[in-house]
Amino acid sequence: MAIQSRRSDMLLRSAYDRIATYHPKGNLDHTARLFLCMIGVQHGGVRDHVIRVAFLAEGVARRMQKDPKAAFFAGLFHDTGKLVLPYHLFTNRPITPKEFDEIKTHAQAGFDILKEMHIFVALCASLHHALSDNGYGLSRKDFPAHFAWVRVKAVLDTTTIVSIADFIDAWTSRNDGKVRGTSLKKALLGRYPLDGLTIQRALQEQKRIAKASSLIIT
Repeated sequence: MAIQSRRSDMLLRSAYDRIATYHPKGNLDHTARLFLCMIGVQHGGVRDHVIRVAFLAEGVARRMQKDPKAAFFAGLFHDTGKLVLPYHLFTNRPITPKEFDEIKTHAQAGFDILKEMHIFVALCASLHHALSDNGYGLSRKDFPAHFAWVRVKAVLDTTTIVSIADFIDAWTSRNDGKVRGTSLKKALLGRYPLDGLTIQRALQEQKRIAKASSLIIT
């Protein structure tokens, strides 16, 4: 527990440093710090997860010559909706179909929480589970009518990266940081069959981060 606590503290400090480095417009930095404080009260595991996803998404975006700043903040806020869900849903125990239906509401809830202040990350938070088969949350038809296509594309590009980073972190966390054989790659290709290049870049970046974090990749 002490080791895990130190790792969580290091993750949080790293996230605060990156937020300060980017210094985004519209007080997004203040919202990010407040969100990390709030999600850590009941959902410490979720807080660690969103930080890891943020750094992985940032790295993937940089590899793909996309916007790493947008990817970082979209990754950081992608589970904002879990703020309004009870602790017992996130204790790494088996959940019932009814509980899973409750968890799925976090995509819409994240959009509702963020939309008035930060529409870009709000859309990413609501769309990141909608890009795969049997997904949930908002869809492309829910974009504001005034959004230019270039902005829609930026959201979709960023959301795709965050969605894949989210999947990778959830998968590797369940395996104690170990990727066994090609099972992760196969799972990703099955879930996101149309985006092989992003998957390749994401796996490369995941390995780099894992090595930097002294995780064992086999």
